[in-house]
Amino acid sequence: MDIVRSKQKKKINVKHWFSIAAICGVALTLIVNLSGNTSAYHVDKSELLLAQVQRGQLNISVRGVGVLVPKDIRWVATNVDGRVERILIKAGAKVKKGDLLLELSNPQLVQQLEETKWQLEEMVAETNALNASLASELLDQEAAVINEKLNHQRALLTYTAQKKLLDQGTVAVSHIAHEEVKIDVAQYKERWQLEIKRLNKKQESLAAQAKAYQARLNRMHKIYQRAQQQVESLKVHATMDSIVQAMPMELGQRVLMGSNLARLARSGEFIAELRIPEKQIKDVELGQAVIVDTRNSKIVGIVQRIDPIVNNGSVQVDIELIGDMPKDARPDLTVNGVIAIANIADTLFVKRPMFANEHSEAFAYVLAADGSQADKVRIHFGQTSTQYIQITSGLTVGNNIIISDISAWEKLQTISVN
Repeated sequence: MDIVRSKQKKKINVKHWFSIAAICGVALTLIVNLSGNTSAYHVDKSELLLAQVQRGQLNISVRGVGVLVPKDIRWVATNVDGRVERILIKAGAKVKKGDLLLELSNPQLVQQLEETKWQLEEMVAETNALNASLASELLDQEAAVINEKLNHQRALLTYTAQKKLLDQGTVAVSHIAHEEVKIDVAQYKERWQLEIKRLNKKQESLAAQAKAYQARLNRMHKIYQRAQQQVESLKVHATMDSIVQAMPMELGQRVLMGSNLARLARSGEFIAELRIPEKQIKDVELGQAVIVDTRNSKIVGIVQRIDPIVNNGSVQVDIELIGDMPKDARPDLTVNGVIAIANIADTLFVKRPMFANEHSEAFAYVLAADGSQADKVRIHFGQTSTQYIQITSGLTVGNNIIISDISAWEKLQTISVN
């Protein structure tokens, strides 16, 4: 006979549930307390960068890095073809205007100069002969004028004598002969006037021919002078007192007309080319004062030119340097430049935080008086300098703020500082 056993109900452990509820309550309390305690985040003070708010004059400036470049740079080029025969000066040497830098060779130009010289001598001789011939023609015409003048005077003398005799009633001279002489006088006079006109025309014609011959001769002189200049151009001279920056030629190298042979930079005259970040270029203006630091000396300058193009996030600014150049000034020497933008008197400023931008609003942590914690405050920034930034509101003199990176705890209102 089977015995039927009744199922017993499972007893509930009340103490166990009370324990779980208690633990959850404590955890909830801790969570609430921690969520309300904004100073639970601890920061080591030695890892922070702090800066104190100051009041006084703030010099607004922009800093840039650049190089010194010669103020006057010239390339010496050739105006003839040739081959490098001699190199007398190398890069880095100091030269004076007229110093011989290198020599080129071109036999064809030398031969052309000789042939042009012969042509010039030949043309000079021909011109002299033509001038002599023209002068002879002019003398012949002048002789013709004089001859007709004498014929006229002789006929006029005869006519005058016959007329005097006829007026006295002398019958030794016939009226027919007298009239013939009268006709001769008129005829010789006409011939004389005609020869004078011919002489004038001859003079004009000979002058024009002489001018044409002289023009041809002058043209030949110019051709000869040009040939001389081309041969002289084979010797390349310095065009100013300078330093030879580059001499890219080699012996035997073939060069064409217009090729650059040497780069010259005027000695002791430089400008500074600074690269200014594009965000700061808006404050830079022509004429602003600049201090250029070569690391060994400082040079005063002014902003001369601002490049209108942004290149790789920066803008080139040319600085005209004033006064004598220091001894360490060299082309392509790396320099730092500080451009003075403005001076703000009696204002609050602090060393520029990593997160601060000009004319912006941001949160920063201000260290308490005892240094145990830092509270988050809203700050309004004004103009910025190379190292400092103006405070327009949110801070007072003597406040110490954290200027290092705060991204790890920027959502907290308060942090603990150990």
